[in-house]
Amino acid sequence: MTHKIICYGDSNTYGYDAKGYISGRLPKDTRWTGILDSLPDYEIVNCGENGREIPTDRWELSSLDTVLQREAPFDLLTVMLGTNDLLTMFRSGMPRIAARMEQFLTYILKNPALEGRADRILLIAPPPTHLSLFGQDGERYDRISAEFGGAYAQLARETGVHFANAGRWGIELGSDGVHFTEKGHKHFARHMQTVLKDIFTAPLF
Repeated sequence: MTHKIICYGDSNTYGYDAKGYISGRLPKDTRWTGILDSLPDYEIVNCGENGREIPTDRWELSSLDTVLQREAPFDLLTVMLGTNDLLTMFRSGMPRIAARMEQFLTYILKNPALEGRADRILLIAPPPTHLSLFGQDGERYDRISAEFGGAYAQLARETGVHFANAGRWGIELGSDGVHFTEKGHKHFARHMQTVLKDIFTAPLF
């Protein structure tokens, strides 16, 4: 059985190449979404966008509504966002970012394509940044980004969505301290295979 999965995220879902070669995007077979899509078990719809923060305005939310309705039926929606929010509002700390994510999840659960089923959403805590080389602000980014795992795990428990903590996966980041390297994408895809297998083979009650 092939499972259709919509992957909604930022540049690390889009597959941005921090080295800037050619188009600035890694080849499909190198991105973690493309690696999963090459497997017989999955059909991946890549909805990553460079610079995307957790949607808050009507246009962004309506745009996602359109995507979900267009791609329905699907088996799972993955959400990996928050890094760009951290970079623009780090002085507010993780509680503000988690609150924004909670509002977002509450909104999308109302979309008819999801039928209110929290078990069709996978919330992924992004890997912590590696920005300490850029000074004290970089160190603060890193410190706060390490809180994604705990904050999103709590949010997943409260909302009933699936959860994965990519902060524990040792994903290799490029010299910019934010974007996955090709090795990082491959490593991420391997861990996602395990997560997805657990989700789709879990017994139904």
